Amino acid sequence: MIRNVAFGGLRSLLVLPVPFLLTPLILREIGTAGYGTWAVFLAINGMTSLADLGLVGALSKFVAEHHVRRDHLALSRLLNTSLVVFGILSLALVSILWVGTPLLVALLFRGSSIPIPALAILFRYFLVVVGANVFILLFSSVTTGLQRLDLTNIMSAFNTLCAAAVGALLLLRGWGLRGLLCGQVCAVVLTLMAYFLLVRRLLPQVKWNPSRFDAREARHIFSFSLRLYFTQVAVAVHNNIEKLLLAFFVGVSAAGWYDIANEVALRIRGTVGLVLSPVMPAASELGTLRDGRRLEELYYRAHKYLAFIGVPTVCFVAVVSARFMDLWIGPSLGIVALPLSVLVFANFLNLVTGPGFLIFAGNGNLGPGMRSAALGIALNVLVSFLLIRQFGLTGAVAGTLIALGIASFYFMYLFHKETGHLVGRLLRESYLRPTMWSIALAVGMFLFCPASGVSWVSLGIQGLLFGAIYALGLLFSRFFDEYDWSKFESVAPMIRHARRIVPIA
Repeated sequence: MIRNVAFGGLRSLLVLPVPFLLTPLILREIGTAGYGTWAVFLAINGMTSLADLGLVGALSKFVAEHHVRRDHLALSRLLNTSLVVFGILSLALVSILWVGTPLLVALLFRGSSIPIPALAILFRYFLVVVGANVFILLFSSVTTGLQRLDLTNIMSAFNTLCAAAVGALLLLRGWGLRGLLCGQVCAVVLTLMAYFLLVRRLLPQVKWNPSRFDAREARHIFSFSLRLYFTQVAVAVHNNIEKLLLAFFVGVSAAGWYDIANEVALRIRGTVGLVLSPVMPAASELGTLRDGRRLEELYYRAHKYLAFIGVPTVCFVAVVSARFMDLWIGPSLGIVALPLSVLVFANFLNLVTGPGFLIFAGNGNLGPGMRSAALGIALNVLVSFLLIRQFGLTGAVAGTLIALGIASFYFMYLFHKETGHLVGRLLRESYLRPTMWSIALAVGMFLFCPASGVSWVSLGIQGLLFGAIYALGLLFSRFFDEYDWSKFESVAPMIRHARRIVPIA
């Protein structure tokens, strides 16, 4: 788990500069309407992740179980069946979007500076990205199930960086939206080829042969994946529905404004959520071993580390969002600052359900996740539809917060009711001290750090001071126990010497 989280952190460091460098470049080269058009392209691609029908999570679980049992025959049958299933899904999805291109372009690209016929051509080229991404999901679920998230993160970082580098180069050469599209196509094709070679090397005992498709194995996969599917639908809806509704009711420029805030919020969520990436495969293995005590410990520890990273991040962003946006894209888009703060908070609320959901999913219990996901989808579609139609961008942000907040609290209620885990222990051990220190530091920063005249250097210094004081506060309030320190020392033995200098730690 430590290795997987460490590589997840490395991936975040590598891809973190991408949106911050690419967004201003896109705005400069093709304008707000062009950026909004590209945001709608990406939103449609994000919604097509619904086509996997929950297979990604199901495959990760079954690969983990077969691998821990050394059942190579079952693993081979699983992967060959999945290869055929994903191939059918990719073909069906691309075919449907190809036929529906005229309607989608007419409905979702209002206010675009590109003529409709040219948009239709570009969208059909974009279907290469859609189809390839379906197969990338297959191979990434294999590396995740093997608990090789280090490799999953490396491949994801390569995909992102390649698309950004090629897209930026072609933008600078005057290719416009076509340059961004070419960057995406180049990245997904190279990533797919690399993934296939990597998985073959990891599992040499698996002979890839689509003719070994097993219908009974497919039914077994779908019996689990379709229950898991509701949560993936919820993720795709929460991440993309507001952009599509804004594009429909207001125009692509408003969709672009929301996408700027949402993209940063999702990047922050992804970075904070790295601590949860190994939970489901670990829970699958512990469930297979019927180790209930360690499963419970996994739940509380995951929340503890999630709170340690996530709570100060939310508070810091709330204070500096306006300063950050002013430095990043200029005061002309200062309207995006408040949506950024709200979306970071809403995404963290949803992330708090992660430990419980992943532990339940790893052990085949998807009922609570399905019910909370169904509630979140219904609320998001209905509330966002009504609020965006009336209030535009403000309504989109409010709709996301309402839907994610209610669905998240509902899942936590269901989880603790079913498991009997103590809410008081969770709040006391995981969230109390991080919240107190973070709020105190945020208030102090708001009162004593001037918002005007801020530079990137001063903002960075403020962030470092915020993080250092926060970490020292938790250190001296004994947030970490002996178990935590023993694990830290196993990774970095020098920590043992630091504890001698600071005995309270």
